[in-house]
Amino acid sequence: ESLRRPRRSEESQRRPRQRTFLAGSLLQPLGPPSDRCLRKETMSEVMNKAAASQEAASAKTKKFGIVENTAAYGAGAGGGFGLNAPGAGPKVKHFAGGAGGGGRKTLEVPDDISDAWKKVLDDDKPETFLVATYTANGKGLDLTTVGTGGLGDFKAALPDDQCAWGGFKCLAVDDRGNVVCKRPKFVFVQSQPAAASAIKKAKMTTHKGAVKEALKGAHLDQSVEDKDVDLAELELVKKLQAATGAHKPNGYEFETGKFVADDYYGLGIGDKCKAETASG
Repeated sequence: ESLRRPRRSEESQRRPRQRTFLAGSLLQPLGPPSDRCLRKETMSEVMNKAAASQEAASAKTKKFGIVENTAAYGAGAGGGFGLNAPGAGPKVKHFAGGAGGGGRKTLEVPDDISDAWKKVLDDDKPETFLVATYTANGKGLDLTTVGTGGLGDFKAALPDDQCAWGGFKCLAVDDRGNVVCKRPKFVFVQSQPAAASAIKKAKMTTHKGAVKEALKGAHLDQSVEDKDVDLAELELVKKLQAATGAHKPNGYEFETGKFVADDYYGLGIGDKCKAETASG
């Protein structure tokens, strides 16, 4: 019996127990029944304060993760600032040519060069090539030669001791025996011979865009250091065939009437040409 829990006294049994509720981190006694209305109002106030606090915290965190940066962007200011979006960031200026994003020209190319090239592109005109060299101050080009001959005449017009630009026309030939088809091909040439100034050759890289604006429509870009090697007919045939689409010709003409054969498909040339089939 000594281990049993002692019974409550009659006085304590008559006194109502005080119940508690959790408000914040404190246990608040409810108190006697006369104070119940007051305690209910206090609980309501606590709940309202909690709701107001939650709304305030939500408002403060609404812009979390958004960075407002009005300063100049430095290296490494990447996608977090929206710089990867199309059109974001400063406008890029290209210095390779007149049409490169509105950038300034790095080389003055007179209109007579583009006009001469238009004649080379025109099948009804006799012109077949042109050569342009640098002016004395190196800031522009002069039209040096406009010719009507073949590849040999073009090579002869290229200077051996100074940088030059040019282009020429050749013919892609399909000789299928009873049908011979000839299509013009145009080669853009950047000539930088070994005897030319190393500084001027280095500057040609930045000038290429401006020159190509004038000499448009070429099928092949050819850099020439040794014109007897880089402008050899077989070398040009190999590069032209690589630049041609699915239907490749079986030869080329770099001189009038001189056919350079290249039977890419192995079907034969001229009278020996086989008919093309789906199975080959």
